Amino acid sequence: MQNKAAKLVTRAKARDHVQPILRELHRLPVKERICFKIAITVFKCLNGLGPQYLSELLNSYVPNRSLRSMNENLLVIPTTNLKLGKSAFSVGGPIIWNSLDSHVRKSSTMAAFKKCLNTELFKRSLNH
Repeated sequence: MQNKAAKLVTRAKARDHVQPILRELHRLPVKERICFKIAITVFKCLNGLGPQYLSELLNSYVPNRSLRSMNENLLVIPTTNLKLGKSAFSVGGPIIWNSLDSHVRKSSTMAAFKKCLNTELFKRSLNH
C-alpha cells in the first residue's frame, strides 16, 4: 500500500521503481518503520513512559569492570535458541536499541529522539 500511495502522490508510472520515489518523499521503508516503532517503545520504557510489563523485559547492561561501553546506555540481549525468540520484544528491542548510534540513544526528549532516529534509519535505508 505504501508503494502504491507513493506512486499515486508523485504521479509516477506503475512500472517505475518505488525506492527513488520513497527517498524523494523522505519515507522510511517498511523494515525501518518497524524498527522505528520498536525503538520508540524501548525509549518510552527506559524513560518511564511505557507500560510497566514491557519495561520489566528490558535490562540495562552493567559491566563488571570499568569499560568504555559503560556509559553507552546499552541493553542486555537475552540469549535464545530459536529463531522465533528473536522476534520477542525482550530480544528484538535490545538488538535494535544497541544498534543505534550513541547520540541517538542518549537523546533526552521524545521529540529529539524521534528526529535523530528517523534520520539514522533513513540513512541506513539509503545505504542498502
